Amino acid sequence: MKKILLFLVCAIGLLSPKKVAAQSAATFAPTADTVWATVTGSATVVDAITNLTGNTLNFKWRVVSCSFPSDWYSPTALGICDESGCLLNTGYVLWNGTSGGFDSCLYGGNSAHDSLGDFHLQLDLTSASTGSHYLTVSATDVTNGSFGGYSRTFTFVINKWPTAISNVNNTESDIVLYPNPTTSDEINLVYSPNADVKNIAVYNVIGKMMNVYKVTDNTGANLRLDNMPSGIYFARLFNSHGDVVAIRKFTKQ
Repeated sequence: MKKILLFLVCAIGLLSPKKVAAQSAATFAPTADTVWATVTGSATVVDAITNLTGNTLNFKWRVVSCSFPSDWYSPTALGICDESGCLLNTGYVLWNGTSGGFDSCLYGGNSAHDSLGDFHLQLDLTSASTGSHYLTVSATDVTNGSFGGYSRTFTFVINKWPTAISNVNNTESDIVLYPNPTTSDEINLVYSPNADVKNIAVYNVIGKMMNVYKVTDNTGANLRLDNMPSGIYFARLFNSHGDVVAIRKFTKQ
């Protein structure tokens, strides 16, 4: 019996390296997983792509999640540019405001190792509403002509803060939570300095407080969810007077 157990342990040990080796290696990388920008008019928000292979890199990208209001993703307000050129949201092909996304043309990366290729949002929010919103892109390596290669997602968080003091109480549209749902042990909140957020409390669906976070940044916070099981939660944002500024619902998967 001991000989059989010893054989099984050795067999598992021999197989383990092969399993690790089979994992997909990174072939490209965005400059940042999350890019933050404050935009008041026309702006270019860049998250350049690094080719990690030393060979020509092709991938397809699509918008997989977007909280932009309709006047942010209109054909004149939103465009996305890559190494192959710029694509405006004409006909709402990039994002239709409800669900789904759009596969772009292939991206042709430079063949030199660690070379940078263009990827950016082209925005014109001159006449758009204020608020803080996000747009998430998923990209998949299709160098061999099909999906199934290495994939990454990266997010652009765009802020357009109110400029008039009279808007100080209109903070509801100035607060965004992402990713939602989340499959990791953290979520991010972005809000206007006018919201005066000082504390954030997370509650489960029966109203039990799971955690409370003291805010040190007046524009955003990262909330750790390590000890919380999968489920539906509510984040309540409190100002310096102890008043609830906003409530955001999210799901941890």
